[in-house]
Amino acid sequence: MSVEERVRVAVAEGLALSPDEVALDHYLTDDLGAESLDYLDVVFRLEEAFGIQITRGEMESAARGDMSDEEFAPEGVISDVGLQRLRELMPESADRIQPGLKPGRVLELFQVRTFVRIVTAKLEDA
Repeated sequence: MSVEERVRVAVAEGLALSPDEVALDHYLTDDLGAESLDYLDVVFRLEEAFGIQITRGEMESAARGDMSDEEFAPEGVISDVGLQRLRELMPESADRIQPGLKPGRVLELFQVRTFVRIVTAKLEDA
């Protein structure tokens, strides 16, 4: 089974869906109905399936890079530089990465494909 298929299965299991209901371009929140706790279940299943570790801090720091909190999101809104970084990291969600985005809404940008990219990077680093 390919990485894409294994990720789709893990997402489906984490959200109590059939793998047939999960496509790579589905947004976990908007298309699949995921809530914040569901992301933890999906991440756990990915870690188990691939023998990797994905921490929340790691996901946040990947978005922020080497920018301080103040550089990334001054006054609680992601800066233009932060938005550009997110567009580079999540090209599949570039159209949703708009001025006024708050850090707490970044998870809503995650597609199944985003997790494929995270898992692939982890496997390459191993």
